[in-house]
Parts: sequence; C-alpha cells; structure tokens
Amino acid sequence: MAGALQQALAQSIEAKVEARLAEILEGIGDAFYALDEKWRFAYINRAAQEYFGAPAHEMLGRSIWDIFPDSKGTELRHRYEEVAATGIAAAFETEAVGVKGRYLEMRVFPYNGGLGISFRDWTERRRTEEELRESQARLSSLADNLPSCMVFQFYVGAEYYDRHPVYISKACEPLTGISAEEVLADMGLISRLVLPEYREQMNQKGIKALSERKTFDVEFQLRHAKTGEIRWHRMITMPRKLSNGTYIWDGVQYDITDHKRAEEHLRLMVNELNHRVKNTLATVQSLAVQSFYKFGLAPSDDVGTARTAFEARLFALSRAHDVLTRENWEGANLSDVVREACAPFLNQRDDEGRIEIEGASLRLPPAMSLSLSMAIHELCTNALKYGALKTSSGRIRISWSSVSEGDGTRLVLRWEEQGGPPVSPPRRTGFGSRLIQKGLARELNGTAQIAYEPTGVVCTIDVPLEMPHC
Repeated sequence: MAGALQQALAQSIEAKVEARLAEILEGIGDAFYALDEKWRFAYINRAAQEYFGAPAHEMLGRSIWDIFPDSKGTELRHRYEEVAATGIAAAFETEAVGVKGRYLEMRVFPYNGGLGISFRDWTERRRTEEELRESQARLSSLADNLPSCMVFQFYVGAEYYDRHPVYISKACEPLTGISAEEVLADMGLISRLVLPEYREQMNQKGIKALSERKTFDVEFQLRHAKTGEIRWHRMITMPRKLSNGTYIWDGVQYDITDHKRAEEHLRLMVNELNHRVKNTLATVQSLAVQSFYKFGLAPSDDVGTARTAFEARLFALSRAHDVLTRENWEGANLSDVVREACAPFLNQRDDEGRIEIEGASLRLPPAMSLSLSMAIHELCTNALKYGALKTSSGRIRISWSSVSEGDGTRLVLRWEEQGGPPVSPPRRTGFGSRLIQKGLARELNGTAQIAYEPTGVVCTIDVPLEMPHC
C-alpha cells in the first residue's frame, strides 16, 4: 500500500516537473527538441515545429536521420554523434541541413538519456557580418593609407550612448595619440580627450542625428593623448542602411588646426585692411578739406558747395564700409545698408517716421552694397535740397522685393517721395542723377530710372542679385 502511494506520488511529481519543464522550453524563444537514445524525436517545442514546417505528431517517435536523410556525412551529424559518445556538450555554428544558404547557431547536450538540442537561425546576422567584413576590407585598403584622416564605422543600439566601433583606421594614433586597437576596445578613450566645453554639444548633435538618421557634422577641440597639444578636429558621420535593413554609421575625423589658424590669420588681415581703408578715406577727406580750404570760400559758394558734397559722399562711402566691416566683408543686409545711408539726413527726435523702409531680409554682396549705399545717399541729398526732406510734411518710402525669373533672381528697389515741394524735371542732369542712372546701372548690370512725378520723385532700381563675373 505504502509502495503504491509512493509510486503514485513520484509519478505526480514527475508529471508536474515535466509540465513545468515544457512551459520553460516553450518560453525560451529558441527552437528546441529532444532525441532519445535511439535518435528518435521525444519532444519538439512550437518554435522548432515552425522551423521544420511540420507538427509535432508527425515527427515524435521517428528517427531524425530518417526524417532528414541528407544529414548523412555532414558536420552537424558528426557533432551529434560526438556529444552522444562523449557526454560533453557542444556549441557551434553550421549550415542548415537541406536548406541551402541558411545558418544555425546550435547547442547540443546530454538530456534524459539522449540529446537535447536548442538552435536559432542566425542567417541574417551572418550576412550582415559578411557584408561588414567585405566593406571593412575595401575600406581598410584605402583608409589605412590616409595618414591625416581617420576613417571609422560603428553600430548604435537603441540609445545613442549604446554604441561601439567596428572599424577604425590606423590614422587614429597620429591624430589622437591612441591606437586603433585601444579605441576598438574602449570608444570612450577618444571622447575623454575632447575638451569639456565641446562634449555636450557633440552629444546633443549625435542624439539628434541618430534619431533622424541624418549626417552628423561637428568641429571640436581635442587634447592629444601623447603630446598634450590642443588641436582642432572635424568629424563627419553618416548613416548607411545595410541589405538586411539595419544601419551602420560611417565617419571620418581629421585635423583642421592649420585651417583654423589660416582662418584666424585671414580674419586679422581683413580687420587690418578695413582699418587701413578707413584711414585712407579719412586721409582723402582731410586732403579735400585742405585743398578746398586754401581758396577761402564760404560753403555757399560753388567751390564750397562742391567741397561739402564731396565730403558728404566720402562720409557715405565710409558708412557703407562700416556696415560691411561688421560683416567681415562677406556681404550685408539690404535694410542695414539703407538705414546707414539715410541716417545722416534724419534728426532721430524730430524726423522719426519720415523715411519708411520696407522689405524682406535680403543679403547683398559687398560691391552691390557699396553701390546702393551711394545711390541712396544721392537720393537723400537731392530730397534734402529740393524734395521731400526740404519740408516738414515730406515723406519718403523705400521698399524692395526679389523677383524670380528664368535667368535668375532680381532685386527691384523703389524710392518714392511725397509731401514735398512741387516737382518738375531739372533743366540739366546733376552728378547724383548720372551716378544712379548710368554709373550704378552699369556697375550692377541692371537699370535705374528716375521719374519726376508732380507728387514727388520716384526712382526704380532693377538689378540682378548675382553679380556678373569679371
């Protein structure tokens, strides 16, 4: 009686253990099956059934070698027989039997008097690794012969900080003082060389580039690990989609210290040139004053009037230079050019709002900025003598727009006076009118028209925004 009870209890425990084990084997994710001592299928979980493409009842109790006769003489069968004979578990990778081009990662171990086998298909990973190896072989044959440019590749996981390099060219050591092998083992070695003020900036750009899968381009300063010298580097990284849909990031990093020093030298030279130009204008203005002064003529005389006009034009040219100097002579915003040209003709307290300036933000090249500045100066001078600025009720509106045409984009600027004395065409063309209608139009390859409307002077300037090449 007691023996029967113990036997029933043992069977119950064994059944519960088997049920629990089955739950585990179904939930492990990998395919799993068990073979008894006669190579017959004793258990097959759902993942294995899906891989084999057959339900368990068609395979249980049948020999694996009968179901897969092509396995005879294969490496896979040799490994199974070796584990069965020695009782020593084995893990290996092999090509799938009967499915050409598919590869499995296998674990074979003694189990319940036979064998237990778990496996997973790693074909896509293998193809990715092979593609990377081929890519790296091609890359290294070129990159390792570039002494001044480090080429690298790295994987990024779900998070930006979960990244690791898979290739770094030999230029890593001369550029950073750390060998490529050391960086492959610890990518943080280079990050720690970057000066602190640039690290967070790089991280933020990197996170954004990763999320958007866009090119990452950054300049930063780095302290060389061996020499301690602080050098400027530029790094450009871009994503590349592999054939299996995953991404790898390719990049280059190179030293731009000489380029930065050349930029700084050029900036100093431009500043010095600007200083000398201003000094030259001041010298010319002084010479003009001294030359006219010896005649002893009052400002109301013809020579005095000419002197005043000449000095005013030099001053206008100087103000235009000031605008360009602030922009390092890379160009200027049209609104800044117009405001600087108009400023000497307005009393900010009494004349506020007399000149209305309206137009979109528009960058102009240096030569165009100077020419338009001189034109606005001449229009303001005439308005002060004869037009809208001569009376307190006069108003001027300066507006512009860019017009796209088949041959490019053009700037159309309009000067319009109202509220001044009655206007009639002059009997002779003055210097200012000639400067605008002929000189400016010729220099800027466009047109400039002055219309003497009864309500006030209207000037229209129409020029291409791209300056003609000499």
